[in-house]
Amino acid sequence: MHPDLEKLISLHDLDVMIKDLGRADILQEEVRLGLSPDAAVGELKTIREQLSSSIGKRWLALYGQICVRYGNAVVPVVMQRCTGCLTRLPTAVYSADDRNEQVRTCPTCGRIIYWAD
Repeated sequence: MHPDLEKLISLHDLDVMIKDLGRADILQEEVRLGLSPDAAVGELKTIREQLSSSIGKRWLALYGQICVRYGNAVVPVVMQRCTGCLTRLPTAVYSADDRNEQVRTCPTCGRIIYWAD
């Protein structure tokens, strides 16, 4: 798998975790367990900064633009479909031998796609 693609997937996962920690129901559960949600969010944001500094500027800028537009910038391909827009990918994109060896975007919605098989 392409190194920047792996990092973009990890960055997306971190953003989802940070967003989830801000939800009221999760905050209540963490408080009940005696955990500090602010400390957890701070640690995740530190990890996110370190990770984002190691991603190519081109891909980081694209990731930011897609997040603003859709919210979820990196999505898997399932059954030859982009799970962001549910559009079937062209055969040339889906059947490429080097599917995860480069960063690819969905030709319809522009989200960053990867194959999780």
